[in-house]
Amino acid sequence: MSLEKFYGEGGLRVDQFLARRMPDLSRAHLRGLIERGAVTVDGARRSQDHRLRGGELIKVDTAPRAWPEQPFEDWVIHEDPDLLVLNKPAGLLMHPLGESWLRRPAAALEEPEPNLAGLLLTYRAKAARSGVERCGLVHRLDRPTSGTLLVAKTVRAQKRLLFAFRERLVDKVYRALVLGTVLERSVDAPIGRASGRRQVKVTPFGREASTGFRTVGEGKGVSLVEARPLTGRTHQIRAHLAVLGHPVLGDPETVTGAKLKEFQALKLPEPPRLLLHAYKVFLEHPVSGKPVTFTAKPPKDFQSYWTLCR
Repeated sequence: MSLEKFYGEGGLRVDQFLARRMPDLSRAHLRGLIERGAVTVDGARRSQDHRLRGGELIKVDTAPRAWPEQPFEDWVIHEDPDLLVLNKPAGLLMHPLGESWLRRPAAALEEPEPNLAGLLLTYRAKAARSGVERCGLVHRLDRPTSGTLLVAKTVRAQKRLLFAFRERLVDKVYRALVLGTVLERSVDAPIGRASGRRQVKVTPFGREASTGFRTVGEGKGVSLVEARPLTGRTHQIRAHLAVLGHPVLGDPETVTGAKLKEFQALKLPEPPRLLLHAYKVFLEHPVSGKPVTFTAKPPKDFQSYWTLCR
């Protein structure tokens, strides 16, 4: 149902009232609905802290947002009854923030901008509603990162894929454009967030992490690097390359200070984004058990920038 109606309770703020009546939605999600006018009190828009008198007619419009049509089918690398493999475009959010979409998947469709969870509900509705959790998502790529992404279409596939990722039975290969030249080597260094900080970096208080690197191409002060993460920590590749002194181009958190000046001295244009791409995945198919490999060709912006660097 896209329009829900309630009668207000005196003494409560609008956001408090809705949190009681719609417990599947997080406070942040409800706040978003209120801010964009999807909630009315006696036909009028109100702020989240508007105090109810009691008896007002409160309407909540939870209709899916009218997102621009997406070239979803162009992203498909492989599909069978149990598994979908996509080449995720850079800039696409995996899922909404908060937990509303976990408790009520349709909430992913109420966000102001497209996200992959909502797109799976749109373009693979049967699979996303087959009983799988998280709309079939079994791992994630950062928003600015492009490349190979696995999606479970059935419960049995999801359980086996989650086990494979947990036990490190999935081999992943990324490609990145970095500052300088990286020697072939492995980095074993714990990473995490410092207290009160958003940035992930190498820290003795972090979780253990290991990544193998090798250079597969060299340009003018820039290298095309292949990274093989042996663990699956958030921002692992970016943090390990930064500690080596070879940050990923387009990374605002690590191309700073002296490294920014080093990049500027190359007289290259600003990178279009974080130039990190999930290039290839090796695993056993979650149902057939046969070894499979899926490769996502780097997108045009990545390849064009690399051409400029050579």
